[in-house]
Amino acid sequence: MSPPAAAATAKVVSSSPIDALARWARLKKYRIEVTYGVYVFTPMEKVVFWTIFCFLFTVISFAALVYTQRNVLLLIRYASFYVNGAGDTTSVVSSLFPKSDTALSMPGSAGVTSFAETIGGAANSQVP
Repeated sequence: MSPPAAAATAKVVSSSPIDALARWARLKKYRIEVTYGVYVFTPMEKVVFWTIFCFLFTVISFAALVYTQRNVLLLIRYASFYVNGAGDTTSVVSSLFPKSDTALSMPGSAGVTSFAETIGGAANSQVP
């Protein structure tokens, strides 16, 4: 085995996770430059592009990390409200399957027993 081939083999085998991450980042940067034509920009245009790109990536990543838990809890509350008509998030899983005809009933409405009756009454609501 020649010395350059042995060095190339040793380099591939002994790559650390940091080297792998750096290689992955270089490949992503190359992919972005080729896809969006950044490689033909002047050096100043590249600085502006990468500054905007890094700023947007940081802001979007931060917002995703901060608001994911809140949004998931909000979606669970909405699902719980639509499933059982109350904002109780503790019994969301047990209330996913409604009992008898409670799926169409509207809580707190006097005289209206189902969603179908509400829609049926809405058809004549604009008659003078």
